[in-house]
Amino acid sequence: MSDTSVSDYSDRREILGLLTTYVFGLDSRDFARVASVFTDDAEVQNVFDTYLPEGANFSGLTAGGSAVANGARQLFSNLDATQHLLGAQTVEITDAGAHASTQIIAHHHRGSNYYHTGGTYEDDLVRTPEGWRISRRTLRIHWTTGSPDVFLAP
Repeated sequence: MSDTSVSDYSDRREILGLLTTYVFGLDSRDFARVASVFTDDAEVQNVFDTYLPEGANFSGLTAGGSAVANGARQLFSNLDATQHLLGAQTVEITDAGAHASTQIIAHHHRGSNYYHTGGTYEDDLVRTPEGWRISRRTLRIHWTTGSPDVFLAP
């Protein structure tokens, strides 16, 4: 195995760990942990497939790791439980940094009501002095089931 292969393996392992850190941060409501996976100037965009009418309520662009964490804190404030599951993943190390694609299923519960989503995280990552960080994320939601009212109801 060449040094490049060992380096690529180590980078991929660190990136996959970072993506796992994010979802464990969300589900444990550790929003400092959520913010830590992003650069200070990261951009996160939520995009719903056009056939999903609730997309207008949840689509948009957020800038900055702290803003992403604060947005998640507000969005999840009325929920009783969440569970974010990571599925198939790819990581490509590039000259500019890295790109990762991750299939996700997210469960959101409030009482007996639920809203489940399925989609893909498309992440651009950069190496920082603290390690790999997400500089740009696009969350593409492909399907939903249940009611988005679990987020929207008072």
